Amino acid sequence: MHLLRFLLPFFFLLPFVNSCRRDVLDEDSSAALVFSRDTVVFDTVFTTVGSATRNFKVYNFSSKAVRISSIQLAGSSTSQFRINVDGLPVVSTGDILLRGGDSMYVFVDVTVNPNNSNSPLMIEDSVVFVTNGNVQRVILNAVGQDAHFHFNEVLDCNEVWTNDKPHVIYGFAIIPSCCKLTINAGTRVHLHKNAVLAADSCATLEVLGTASSKVTFQGDRLEPEYAEEPGQWGYIWLSAGSKNNIIDWAVIKNGSVGILCDTLGASSNPTLRITNTEIRNMALYGIVAQGTWMQGDNLLINNCAEVCLLLYIGGRYEFRHSTFANYWDISNRTTSSVSIVNWYEGSDNVIYNRPMTQCDFLNCIIDGDKENELLLDSIVTGNVPFQYKFSHCLIKTDINTQNATRFVANIFNQPANYTNRGERDYTLAPGSAAINIGDPAVGVLLPLDLANLPRSSTQPDAGAYERQ
Repeated sequence: MHLLRFLLPFFFLLPFVNSCRRDVLDEDSSAALVFSRDTVVFDTVFTTVGSATRNFKVYNFSSKAVRISSIQLAGSSTSQFRINVDGLPVVSTGDILLRGGDSMYVFVDVTVNPNNSNSPLMIEDSVVFVTNGNVQRVILNAVGQDAHFHFNEVLDCNEVWTNDKPHVIYGFAIIPSCCKLTINAGTRVHLHKNAVLAADSCATLEVLGTASSKVTFQGDRLEPEYAEEPGQWGYIWLSAGSKNNIIDWAVIKNGSVGILCDTLGASSNPTLRITNTEIRNMALYGIVAQGTWMQGDNLLINNCAEVCLLLYIGGRYEFRHSTFANYWDISNRTTSSVSIVNWYEGSDNVIYNRPMTQCDFLNCIIDGDKENELLLDSIVTGNVPFQYKFSHCLIKTDINTQNATRFVANIFNQPANYTNRGERDYTLAPGSAAINIGDPAVGVLLPLDLANLPRSSTQPDAGAYERQ
């Protein structure tokens, strides 16, 4: 006991003595740091829009500590890059002790200044490290792109967007009543988080892509990790009363809802005619149509968290040679790829019907990884119609399909066999049940498929693509 009483103070002093130990410094001029990468690369960044954050690690592989006398951006305060060292945003810092075998992170991001140029520009800088007089650099490299920016903007009447520079929408861009927005072939439209492109009552959206020069709608983050990331922006809204809307040869990806199309209004033509278009990676729905009139040909809608195609509260619809394939795998999907509904519940808790006067799917594929990819949801009261027809389609479903006037010459629950679904290639592979099952009378009306390749006039395949 006396011995323990004598030794106890020393046990308490040991951690203190150890913490006061001085690190042995490597002061040799040849002492060098090691970096996890020698160049930090940012893909295209829009002017005034901040990039994603990149990082690199700084290692001291020596058994001795080194003192980094200086870390700084070569471009100093005028640099378009920003760095964060040891948790602090700095232009330059120093006197950092990096112990033997230890490492530290440096974080980097970039904002590009406008240059009023249609061509991308290369931006370069470096992070300079000085250790014992030894100078080392990590190169910073980014591509900047000027753009047309639309910040909560009501557009000019009959405005035309060209492909000279990308268009970036913050908040909303609204086509005013009884005016038209024309988006020419090759135009890139980028929408910021929750941003919306909307057509007001009586307004018209014309998207005029071509097979070789498509119009693209996607988010405004262009780094590789965002290339196929859903939910980056809001939706395209064709509001009640908008008319004669056309979308041709477009790619619409990575939003929350691809297209929200509202009621018929007084238009004598389809509210939306959408052709030769792919919609994918939506955090909610590919298309939501609410009591509207829509025609769609050569469509591919795939990978949506809820429903690829929701036809809600009635309307009038015709889809030909289109593929609706829902293989969403980010979360658990419990909905069908295609849902057709002719009712809604009002705020007064009363069920209201809306007439479904036409709902035709001709030479289409309705597919996905669930047992039932087709929902027909009708509450019929009085004389409210619920008209639909599926003809010469490949359909994955477990519903009753015995009604011969509603289901004509379809194939059920057989494999579509896509070429490479993992790489978003929904062309048909050998052995696909969709091959040669289409109605020739429909096929001849659409002689080219979504790949702009010829479609058989005598034995067309179901879906957006013809097996070549």
